Order: sequence, then structure tokens, then C-alpha cells
Amino acid sequence: MEIKDILVINPGSTTTKIAVYTNQNKDVLFEETIVHDENKILSFPNVASQREYRREMILQMLQEDGYDLSNLSAVVGRGGMVYDLAGGGYKVNKKLCDKLASSTIPQHASSLGGILAYMIAEPLNLPAYIYDSTMGCDLLDVVKLTGIAGAEKYGATHLLNSRAQAIKYAASVGRDYRDMQLIVCHMGGGITANAWRDGKVIDTAAYDDGPMAPERSGGVPLLLFKKLCFDGRHTEKDMEDLISGKGGLYSYLGTKDCLEVEKRIESGDEYAKLVYEAMALQVAKSVAGLSCVLKGKVDVIILTGGIARSKMLTDMIAEYCGHIGKIEVMAGEGEMEALAGGALRMLQGEEIAKEY
Repeated sequence: MEIKDILVINPGSTTTKIAVYTNQNKDVLFEETIVHDENKILSFPNVASQREYRREMILQMLQEDGYDLSNLSAVVGRGGMVYDLAGGGYKVNKKLCDKLASSTIPQHASSLGGILAYMIAEPLNLPAYIYDSTMGCDLLDVVKLTGIAGAEKYGATHLLNSRAQAIKYAASVGRDYRDMQLIVCHMGGGITANAWRDGKVIDTAAYDDGPMAPERSGGVPLLLFKKLCFDGRHTEKDMEDLISGKGGLYSYLGTKDCLEVEKRIESGDEYAKLVYEAMALQVAKSVAGLSCVLKGKVDVIILTGGIARSKMLTDMIAEYCGHIGKIEVMAGEGEMEALAGGALRMLQGEEIAKEY
């Protein structure tokens, strides 16, 4: 089978990144970031209800770039927050789409990846895939226990970019990442940290039990959280929004933009400085906690993601946890290339796409 182009879709909280890879993924035909109006995104009742809006924006962008959809061989999207997905790739079917849109899973923009891939690929009679879902972890049994029987930790992390950066770093030092013990911290609209051993994520600090982030609460003391839940003013939807969407920096400062926060700090805003440092400290504490599951043997701590470009932030993190191990800042992400690579391997038969 001739393999032509692969369309990659990576939805974020307020953006949708798209790219077309061609020539066996050797070349990027084009790559665009669709920036959505924040108020428009907040107007939707849940993540899944954004699908038509985002699909139209993607098709409009492809049309404006003059791209012919008949050149596609597959569409691949970022994986979603489905609890029982493993690492690697899945072919998206109706059942998986329904699960990705379900209110029974955490509301996260990554769940739109598979839905959008299916919505675009299915009318073209093309395969749609997801790769390295945020839930594709291999947590140790000992870390699954939370302190409440029946409420096991499920593991959620920015697996796709974390794996890509782990592979990239290991190659730069002449090693195989599967032979290393790493802590990778992805920092974007949400922040997650994870411990890697044998090429697998064995523990995580996620958006609901880890550090606060530009728009996510991170772990909040249970008694305080319980008080908010039963104060008569907050609905279940309100609490979901505080956890993911309106928490973190946004809750304290009314913005999710780290550049804006840094401008406030530079202009003398002491409160903004306090909040920003608190976020850095919480990241460092998550790194420190994950070092325990690796029994203190950490080859490198990788700080990656969009806001790893903030030297102010990464310097504060290093000051708090630099004693644990070497810190490598690898700002940005390799998610688009990683998604395209996964799809290509499945199209070539080098990797078997799982069925949900």
C-alpha cells in the first residue's frame, strides 16, 4: 500500500495544533496552531461539545492552505483520558469515540484528538488513530493505593511528549531511554510529572494530585476541597472547572498566560510573584516525590513543554529540587512528530494498532 500524507491533530485547552507529514514523515508539509478564543471555549458545557466547532476550524485551515484531503493516508489524534487504555496506538472506532466523549471520564482536551481524527477520516474512508494516550501508564501496584480502598490511582500524564523527550535526551547522551531512570515534567496549560523505568511510566503526579498549573488546581487538601463541595454555592460542574480549566494561576490571577504573569512580576506585583513561585515549588515537590519510587536513582530530570521556555520558572524549580539530580530543560514539545511516527508505524505494519 502506498503511504501518502498523515494529518496530525493535537488539541490543547485553547489551541488545536495540526500538521501534515509527507514523504514517509521525513517532511512537514505544513504545521499550524489554531488559537481559539478563550471565552468561546469557556462557553461550551464540556470538552466533547467543542468537536463540531474545532472540526470546522481544522477544515477551514486546511482549505485556506490549499490542501487536498485526497492526499491523506490516515489521520492521527492525541489520545484521551480513557482509564483502560495502554501505551502505543489504537485505531479509532465508534465505541472509542463514544468513550472519549463520555462524561464518565475526566474532561480533558486530549480526548478530542481521537474524536476529531475520526470525524475527518471516516467520511474519507481512511483509518483514524490515537497514540500514547495520557492514560497509557504502567503504574506499579504499590503506587496505585491511595489511602481509600476502592479508589485506585489510575495514572495520567503527558505521555506523548514525555516519551518523545526521553528518547531524544537519551540519544543525545548515547543511551537507550529504556535503560535509564528519568523524571519528565511536562509543563503547559496543565502540568504533569512522571517517573520512567524500563521505558514505562511507573508513577505520576497528575493534574488532580500533582502541582498546580496555569489552568489546573493540582492536588488540594481534601478537607478544604470537601468544604467547597458542600458549601451550597458550588455545583459538581463548578468543581470540575476548578480542577481543570479555572484552577491554578487562573484562579489566583485571572490569567493562564505565563508571559502575562512574568510581566506583572517584573512591574513589581508581589502577589503574582508569590503565586508563580508557589507553582514552581509544587512542581519541585512532585519531582522530589517521584524520586522516591525510583529509590533516589535519577539519571536526569527533564523539564519540557511550552512554559519550560520560562527561565524564571525553570530556575525556581531547579533551585528547589536541583539536589535530586541533573536538570535538563528541553522546552517545547515533540508531540506532533511523535504522533505522525506512531501512525506511520501502524500503517507500515511495524506496530499493530490496538482495538478498543
